[in-house]
Amino acid sequence: MTRAQPKRVVEYPVPVLSREKQDKIVSILDRLESIKRERKSELDLLDSLVKARFVEMFGDPGLPNRNYPIIQLEDIADVKSSHRIFTSDFVEEGIPFYRGKEIGELARGEVPKEVYYISTEKYKEISNDDSKPLIGDLLMPSICDKGQVWMVNTESPFYYKDGRVLCISPDRNRINPQYFQHYIKMRTISEYPKLGSGSTFAEFKIFQLKRLMISLPPLDRQNQFAEIVTRINKSKVAIDHGVILIRKALQSGYHNVWGN
Repeated sequence: MTRAQPKRVVEYPVPVLSREKQDKIVSILDRLESIKRERKSELDLLDSLVKARFVEMFGDPGLPNRNYPIIQLEDIADVKSSHRIFTSDFVEEGIPFYRGKEIGELARGEVPKEVYYISTEKYKEISNDDSKPLIGDLLMPSICDKGQVWMVNTESPFYYKDGRVLCISPDRNRINPQYFQHYIKMRTISEYPKLGSGSTFAEFKIFQLKRLMISLPPLDRQNQFAEIVTRINKSKVAIDHGVILIRKALQSGYHNVWGN
């Protein structure tokens, strides 16, 4: 048997830049990395401010606040999941289909990277009932160990994985969705370690969420907190806008160095 010859390594031309240009490029790349760290630090600080304001207004989210009525989650929200989607239903393009991974990315304000799709026809077939999330509904992975709760903020159609993604649709007359997102985020972080499971990993079940005892602050108090979050989110947008402008300027300088 003839041994296969090793594949030939393709050689690429490597441009040789002057030391001055190399130093300029390194300086630009260092600045870009520094901007990335500064942005994360500023956003983390704003997130900490939101949590601090929540605790100041409502107490420890890990415990029901006895100053407010204590009720089960199912008394003020519909907890549900979706219809089952099989691998044979996936297509190359169509309606985005989110698993727990994509919900986590959306909860962090990121664009999902590896999205599955179902056809428009399949989406119409399965989304004509209350399994279709509405703006203000909360979606969370069943393995929600880091508070990865996404509040639906788009009318663009999408669907989600049954069982592994849970949907909480609060009564808008009693719950401000923006307040509730932060409450559920922090509450799931404290509740997840308490979960027991017969499998190799713990996960939230619909019945567990329905029975979760929560405190219900007055709606006007919730609205006050939501206004604070809205202002802080505007600050986040301003930070990102400023970062984008600086990055564009630095990237332009980077290309200029290569081009000269």
